[in-house]
Amino acid sequence: MKIDFSKYKAVVFDFDGTLYEPAKLGLKIVFSDLRNALKAKRERKARKLLAGQDFASSSNFYKHFFAIVGEKNRDWYFNCYLPLMVHVLHTKFVARPSAQHLIDSLIAKGIRVGVLSDYPMVAERTEAIGLSIDKQSLWSTENMGALKPSARPFAEVAKIMGIETNEMLVIGDRPDTDGLGAQRAGADCIIVKTKKNASCTNFCVLDWNDIVASVSV
Repeated sequence: MKIDFSKYKAVVFDFDGTLYEPAKLGLKIVFSDLRNALKAKRERKARKLLAGQDFASSSNFYKHFFAIVGEKNRDWYFNCYLPLMVHVLHTKFVARPSAQHLIDSLIAKGIRVGVLSDYPMVAERTEAIGLSIDKQSLWSTENMGALKPSARPFAEVAKIMGIETNEMLVIGDRPDTDGLGAQRAGADCIIVKTKKNASCTNFCVLDWNDIVASVSV
């Protein structure tokens, strides 16, 4: 199956597990800083508990986020954990094959391209895996105050791009966050096939190579 990209005015990619192959990033971060493993565990717990909730602003989101992670760990999160994530991505991960070609080809066809990730520092993380994307087209749901699968971040991205959500295609790797969030906002979603989502039937699941091949159709 091929994607008919001509149906869309914009393609918005998820970042983690979508633009690079999932390979236990979280564990690699933990093993790179074992003394803060408990803090990292609380961070993951907070994300699971707050997923899909809309706090309307980043300040309200962080109020609830650090109530779980620990207010005393705010500095660790922004100044240690996130930079370490960028470092691990830079040293241990690369973008999926032909990812830059896909992005450049879409733009050449007049289709806007963006990235919507739950985590912040999207520009730094994108550069870390070797991709070049306009920094004005990189967004974090965390900075918007609502983690996926909240619909608002997807709708806000479409509004910023000057399009309707039904004119936007979301490409992600998780049906429960990327897929559901896009669906709630009224956007189409393609799921990049991985071992974890191969049996998904709620969304169209495609191999990465088929997605790349579609851009030449």
